[in-house]
Amino acid sequence: MAKAPYTPSPKNVKEFFKAIQSLGTPPKVDNSYLPTIGFKSSNDRYLVGVSKFLGFIDNAGVPTPKWDEYRDKNKAGQVMASAIKTAYADLFATHLEAESKDDETLQNYFASKFKVADSVAKFMVQTFKNLCEFADFKATTVTEPVTEPTAPTVKKTTEGLPSAKGVTININIQLQLPATEDVSIYDKLFEALKKHLFP
Repeated sequence: MAKAPYTPSPKNVKEFFKAIQSLGTPPKVDNSYLPTIGFKSSNDRYLVGVSKFLGFIDNAGVPTPKWDEYRDKNKAGQVMASAIKTAYADLFATHLEAESKDDETLQNYFASKFKVADSVAKFMVQTFKNLCEFADFKATTVTEPVTEPTAPTVKKTTEGLPSAKGVTININIQLQLPATEDVSIYDKLFEALKKHLFP
């Protein structure tokens, strides 16, 4: 994964993601936007990087659909959990339930993974944990599979066809008809079926 983001003011991560849900979607999220919503410290500029890392904004700072999905408070927990698991994929591959790991375990991971000083690794841990407070890792999303419409299946059964030995053979024939509005095609198929099954 890309280098894990952090901010020297981890508590502002909470304030920022709370603010997203109460504000409109801006055309762009950058260092000039942050002061307009109350984040005026130079440390708050790190929030742009955190947002990009999670996929809430693209590389140009434009909010993605994930930003709008997160604004829906009924879906916010799931959206954040999904974003965290995707962004921190390597971390979750190492620690399956990373969100519940202790600070020392996480700090050791970040320090060794990214070769950063302990002080930076500590900020990475705090940033990660603050984000996890908004995530619902227990929620599951059931998505209905999207399938293409299929043509009707016609089953044709012929029974009682005698064999050479006098044994009754049951044949079950299934014909998958193509989707078409040309009725003549169906007529030809059934005509051929009749010709070969009932000579």
